Amino acid sequence: MKIPSTLLLLAVLTFPLSTPAAPPSDQSVNQLLQLTKVDKHMDSVLAQMEGAMKASLQQATKGKPLSAEEQAVLDRQQAKMAGIMKEELSWEKTKDLYVQAYRETFSQEEIDGLIAFYRTPAGQSLVSKQPELTKRTMAILQQRMAPVRQRIQKMSEETALELQKAGAENPPGPKTN
Repeated sequence: MKIPSTLLLLAVLTFPLSTPAAPPSDQSVNQLLQLTKVDKHMDSVLAQMEGAMKASLQQATKGKPLSAEEQAVLDRQQAKMAGIMKEELSWEKTKDLYVQAYRETFSQEEIDGLIAFYRTPAGQSLVSKQPELTKRTMAILQQRMAPVRQRIQKMSEETALELQKAGAENPPGPKTN
């Protein structure tokens, strides 16, 4: 049986469209991570997280004055938490995870395109302004979280009351008929 030449040509032309994209090389992913200064961005994110933790601990005290000893305990706690975060989220410990995530997410062609973009003045502008952009968006989100926390707190209190009420109406124990 002879395959018509048109069908053969169509199969040959569509074959490259159906093959999966090649995964990026570790070298190209590392090049992209270096161009985008992900390691420096991680430092900025860690600093912001540390600031958020400090604010959270202060909010936990609800503005009540603390003794010097209590403040020292909170300061030590915050320093320990910051140390753990810096240790566990250090670039040395997370770099391989980033490379893996990029390799699983992007094709070689996409990584090449991103590298080309980040080599441009616009790409480098994005890289240099990213920490400030992240700082501003985090501030916006923190402002939005205050009313969210209040609503959740109110809902939690209402749920606790409902649970108490349900428990009083249906005390545990054997049922009587």
